[in-house]
Amino acid sequence: MKKVLALTILSQLVAGVVYANSTSPFDELSKEMRGYDSKSQTSPRDSEYSSEFEQFKAEHLGEYEQFVEQHLAEYDAFRDELIKHWGEAKVASRSEYVAYAEDSLSRLEIDFENNELVLSIRHDGEGAPSEAEIKREFERFRQSENAVLQSFLNGEQAKMSEASTDAYKIDRSLKVNAIIDAKAKIKQQTIEQKQLLDRQADEQLALSQGDESKVIEKLNGDKAKLDQLEIKRIQNLAQSVRQIAGQNDEKVTKVTVKLPQGSLAKKRASNYTGHISKQSERFDIDSSLVLAVMHTESHFNPLAKSHIPAYGLMQVVPTSAGVDVNRFLFKIDAPMSAPYLFVVNNNIEAGTAYLHLLNDRYLRNIKDPISRKYCMIAAYNTGAGNVARVFNSDGSRNINKAAKVINSMSSDRVLEALQSGLPYDETKHYLKKVLKTEKLYI
Repeated sequence: MKKVLALTILSQLVAGVVYANSTSPFDELSKEMRGYDSKSQTSPRDSEYSSEFEQFKAEHLGEYEQFVEQHLAEYDAFRDELIKHWGEAKVASRSEYVAYAEDSLSRLEIDFENNELVLSIRHDGEGAPSEAEIKREFERFRQSENAVLQSFLNGEQAKMSEASTDAYKIDRSLKVNAIIDAKAKIKQQTIEQKQLLDRQADEQLALSQGDESKVIEKLNGDKAKLDQLEIKRIQNLAQSVRQIAGQNDEKVTKVTVKLPQGSLAKKRASNYTGHISKQSERFDIDSSLVLAVMHTESHFNPLAKSHIPAYGLMQVVPTSAGVDVNRFLFKIDAPMSAPYLFVVNNNIEAGTAYLHLLNDRYLRNIKDPISRKYCMIAAYNTGAGNVARVFNSDGSRNINKAAKVINSMSSDRVLEALQSGLPYDETKHYLKKVLKTEKLYI
């Protein structure tokens, strides 16, 4: 059941979140995080990665295994509640911001990739929410999610000519499909966690002279634990089916506003170009590449959060890139916090600094700058070790060994090898997308 709804009910929402260039939409967050202001940059030296730091990381990664299981258990519990009450599990992702009202009767989805704003309201199976009720729910979210709405709309309210409404019943078949999707998501999250383990192992291999076989043995053991965790999560999901798949006597009405396509991403990017230019110059990374990574990672959603978890515009992982950047910039042997990474300038600094570390430390033995750039982009997504495996005939994760092979190849051949040989399809697509997107910002 679908109909067109006059946009008059949205006028107050739009008027209330008009973006003003003179004001940052994240002043509130920035004020809260003033204590995390960046310190002056220090020059990286391999000697900084002392045995004490390596010991910290080893201990911390042991704690991280427990954190992953707890984090995913909390996610699963939240997912089950959403399926039970909504018939589907809409949660925040890299490009989509999702907020629920305190009473869980309404939901706001802000889709930065598809330029859509969706308000969903749960209600009795009979009838539908009135225009006044829809307007009230929009106003509630306008007040609670004002900053991210400012960033999303970016002054484009004049181009939103109409909103459409759609309704669906929360029935058993809808929930069954959501449970099937949940199983697939568990498998995808396991892959993402394995990629994170790859990156953590790569850091150890690149910065120490230790026995590679021991690092790989631990890596394989940790991946086996993730496989066991995946089985456990799927079993828990199966046991929860009866509880979450019961029939509801409710419907959901969705109100969708579509923004103009085309140049909106570049308009959102313009809000960050000043700080990007500053960090690009500081870390000797092309600003066009930083923008392309940011576009690909989050579509300029400043509150992006993935299931790894990774945070913010450049999707920085606190316990991987966050640890390395903290050590590099601030001599702090600790992961970065989520609140810190949700501050825009901190996130841009951390993401750009990590690109610098990949370029100047992990991949420094690759001589051709174009070949090194291709490897840097892939490594930002999947780690230097998976890049190395493309070129080492014995499957070694040693990037310095791989650099000798890479240095014997043209940059075009290096790109072809990466696009055909990387172990994850996501990374192959990621490399292509970043290179294509970069052309928008040159």
